[in-house]
Amino acid sequence: MFYTNLRDGDAAITSHGFIFYVFGYDHPRSAYNAFLKYVPEELAGRFDIDWLEARWKLEDRTLLRPMELYNPDNLGELIESFLRSFPDYVRHSRELGRHMIIVPRGLIERAFIPSRQLRDLIVHGASDSLEERALSLIDIVSKGSGVSSGYLGIHGSISLGMHHEGSDIDIAVYGGDNYRRVKGALVELDERGTLTLKRDDPISAKRLNRGVFRGVDFVVNATRRYYEIVKRDRVFRPLCAADVTCRCTSADEAVFRPAIYSVENCEGSGNADPRISRVSEVVSMIGLYRDVVRAGERIRARGMLEESTDARGNTKYRVVVGSGSPMEYISWSDD
Repeated sequence: MFYTNLRDGDAAITSHGFIFYVFGYDHPRSAYNAFLKYVPEELAGRFDIDWLEARWKLEDRTLLRPMELYNPDNLGELIESFLRSFPDYVRHSRELGRHMIIVPRGLIERAFIPSRQLRDLIVHGASDSLEERALSLIDIVSKGSGVSSGYLGIHGSISLGMHHEGSDIDIAVYGGDNYRRVKGALVELDERGTLTLKRDDPISAKRLNRGVFRGVDFVVNATRRYYEIVKRDRVFRPLCAADVTCRCTSADEAVFRPAIYSVENCEGSGNADPRISRVSEVVSMIGLYRDVVRAGERIRARGMLEESTDARGNTKYRVVVGSGSPMEYISWSDD
């Protein structure tokens, strides 16, 4: 089967047994931008990276998971390993000047779509206590938010059918408005003691999308509905590393991945590139920085200054956090 319409967070198993998660919504014509999540144990020796001690089972195959998924050094090692042994999973972006991990559509043997996996789980019923708690949480969230389960999905190891003790519940919400309604319901459920939202670090306290339900960790994230996917016919060119401080004017697109913050009045530190004053977006490729800055707040970011040009020759500038360089981040303040 040729999968042509996968979205951010959909999982794909390839003919080599690799499991990738699709990243974002803009992809090459015959492949998906993705990150590697699981590798068959017999192929792990081809990769010069560290692995988690845990093992996962999918049908008759044992899988390992990289210890770090987003570390710039680890990403470089992954790319080098793929180039040596499985070059079909790497493409070189001339405009960005670097290699990217991809999943060729022709190598995908099976895809796991969170909405479909949840529908199957509802139809067939829970087979263990974790699935039971996942269905209960989704039912409570759906009723509390007024968002139909048809706009929800199940990610992660439950979706793949390879969860074990210690696995969490990873919920997808389709649509930005639906996600905001679910977030509001989570706060109300927390206040009633139905679940407990995590607030033990500044990012968790700001996002309020992680918590504990009946002793199990859970996380809730947003996925674009198809009508929310806008193809950007733009060419991007990296310019230089940049430290910027801007005013956030809109965070409506920041609940998704990549997270897009519209900004104004950007300033750079030190002997900054003068084009920083024209930056109109701060974009995070790192999921951790989704939905952490609100409109009106100051946003501070370290990333890569990029120039984008559309088909008419119009030029814009953005700062990308998660370009593969070390020490990139986003933070915020009220002043």
